[in-house]
Amino acid sequence: MRTIHIWAAAMCLMLMAACSQDAKVASGQFPFLDKLGITCDAELLLSDTISMPDIYCGDATQSVDDLKGKRLDPEQYEALIVPAGPDFADTMSNWLLLGVRDVGGGNTLAAYYACNGMGYCVDLITYDKQGNILDAINARELHLLWRCDLKNPKDDNSFTLDGFITFDGPNRLTLHRTMGRCLMDFDGDLKGKPQWSQQWQQQYFINPLGHFVLQGQQVTGQQGDVDQYAVLDFKSWDMLICSRHDPAVMDVWNDYSELVNSTYDPDYEYNPFPWDISELYKMNPQRFLKWMAAHRGKDNRLLPQFKLPVDERPALLEEIKRLDDSSARQWLTDLVNSWDDKPLTKHL
Repeated sequence: MRTIHIWAAAMCLMLMAACSQDAKVASGQFPFLDKLGITCDAELLLSDTISMPDIYCGDATQSVDDLKGKRLDPEQYEALIVPAGPDFADTMSNWLLLGVRDVGGGNTLAAYYACNGMGYCVDLITYDKQGNILDAINARELHLLWRCDLKNPKDDNSFTLDGFITFDGPNRLTLHRTMGRCLMDFDGDLKGKPQWSQQWQQQYFINPLGHFVLQGQQVTGQQGDVDQYAVLDFKSWDMLICSRHDPAVMDVWNDYSELVNSTYDPDYEYNPFPWDISELYKMNPQRFLKWMAAHRGKDNRLLPQFKLPVDERPALLEEIKRLDDSSARQWLTDLVNSWDDKPLTKHL
């Protein structure tokens, strides 16, 4: 009996030592976070799934204080978020570090939740060993309740959007999305099951440079008579959740435009795809322009969709002047000068 007690005590000591060692490994695995006073214990190590925080704006029964994670103080926010640029930085937000993950090559993926009382988002940011930002994508509003017509309170149609993120390997992740059309009562509460819904996925690969590479999207299931216009709208919006740097995203957008062109009726005035392409341009103008200049033939299906409003064209021409290739500069300049003042869609 005494032998059993001695063995059990030894096992307890071994487990305690192992747990202590795991804690040391976790705290030393991300030194740039340690310097900011953020210790990555087991709860902050991202494993298989990021469940999107289910906090809706204006709902007093829910609070960001109930979410798990590490609340960032001003110094941590300045170091970890602000360098990502104005599309991400928001001093009015409550910033929460949901977790971190080693994605190889000394690079780190961090997931953040931000809420400012008017909207919220989940940001994914990659860092090098020193904590320098390599890339960032904004998975905006993965939970969304959107009224079709806010000016018409009798309109009881709404779209719901839901999602979560899974990790499929050390440096791969998938964005899972569900969209559905529902009925909503006067108080804004959903009534019953969706009239139709569709599920789809988007796969990403984090390359050795720490860039998010969008590899494509696919439908994984649907119920009912799906509104293809609504689905295309949201999917192209989702595709803006992509790398700020990697040029592979341009090929994915070019392939997707073929589906958009084959679905939209030319007489259907509200086609947001040109607006989405202009947003893709703004993410990294040089990446976009170099790709366009390298694809001047019929295989460039983005070309007919790309046209910026008049007030944004001077800045575009300045970006074109920065290109090294003189023939590319001339071709793109001629393209911009050929545009009339009519927008491609009322959305512009």
